[in-house]
Amino acid sequence: MFVSAPSIIHIDMDAFFASVEQARRPELRGKPVIVGGRAERRSVVATASYEARACGVRTAMPIARARRLCPQGVFLPTDLRAYTAVHRELLELFGRFTDLVEPVSIDEAVLDVAGSRRLFGPPRAIAGRIQELVYDEQGITCTLGVAPNKLLAKLAADLSKPAGIGVLDEAELHGIGPVTQERLHSLGLTTVGMLQDVPLPLLAAAFGRGARPLKQLAFGRSLASVRPTAAAPASMGHETTFAADTAEPVVLRGALLALTDELMTRLRGHHYAARTVTLKVRDGSFHTFERHVTLPRATTSTRTVYAAAAGLLDAVDLGPRRVRLLGVTVSGIVSGAWQLTFDDGWKHLAVDEAVDAVRARFGRCAIRPAATCTAGVGLC
Repeated sequence: MFVSAPSIIHIDMDAFFASVEQARRPELRGKPVIVGGRAERRSVVATASYEARACGVRTAMPIARARRLCPQGVFLPTDLRAYTAVHRELLELFGRFTDLVEPVSIDEAVLDVAGSRRLFGPPRAIAGRIQELVYDEQGITCTLGVAPNKLLAKLAADLSKPAGIGVLDEAELHGIGPVTQERLHSLGLTTVGMLQDVPLPLLAAAFGRGARPLKQLAFGRSLASVRPTAAAPASMGHETTFAADTAEPVVLRGALLALTDELMTRLRGHHYAARTVTLKVRDGSFHTFERHVTLPRATTSTRTVYAAAAGLLDAVDLGPRRVRLLGVTVSGIVSGAWQLTFDDGWKHLAVDEAVDAVRARFGRCAIRPAATCTAGVGLC
């Protein structure tokens, strides 16, 4: 069997937000650091350092519960501007080794170093050098996985956290869940080798169109290649949990405007436009429902998306209920250029661009819609 040489490196930053905070505040090293919102806003943990995780603190846990589990912890607000700056510097560092760098998220990236061997040595050596440079230049640690494809590289990284380097070859199999595994066992297929040898028609009789991908996995192959730039996401969203449940229209609309403003600023920053707007509402009894509307064309306009979301909110009959959580999401996202028409409100788009420029220079809280201030719901 032909065996691909490992050339994919998956890089996963360890407790990224908390690690950045510890790096820029050395007095926090070795202490349990929890990054997230304030407890009085019923926020959740964004990232916890490994010292905090030892106390049972986990990502997405309510801040109030994290305080009970780790009263000695250092609780800090998120500083996305700082984390994004480090993310950009890390991408520049990775680019020194290959031009095939695919950002997966703010704290993960995938590299194809097949063409870098002559300059930098084998992939395992490249991974080691990257790990050293990340610590020397940023003061944070990362875990790396080396394998012939993305699936195995991610698995190698997951198995080696924190601050490790894992190497897997095609003898490993990843991507088969418990239901598929049970069905394979019912066919008498209990090893990767048996799955490699079984005739495709027999496998197709049990799995249909899923048979061929299973064969690909059995041979450690992945059709996904490393893309130098990240693909447009399926959706982007922003939500907030109120300090106290509310049904006040002024507060709800002000919060919705603040959420939309934050979301569309982020969307434009990635050079995306979106067409579908979804409103999310959760009441005090934790009942959650969503409403959505599709616009005639993709847009980057805060005003257009807010008007659509506000229309959805106005159509919601709350009755005696109060709102605990409010969120807005856009989907149908496209990247690159899009057609601007006269009914897109070019003046409003120009205002959006001017606001973005001010925030890029002075911070995102330098300027915000007046309605969010009068309602007392700004996200700054």
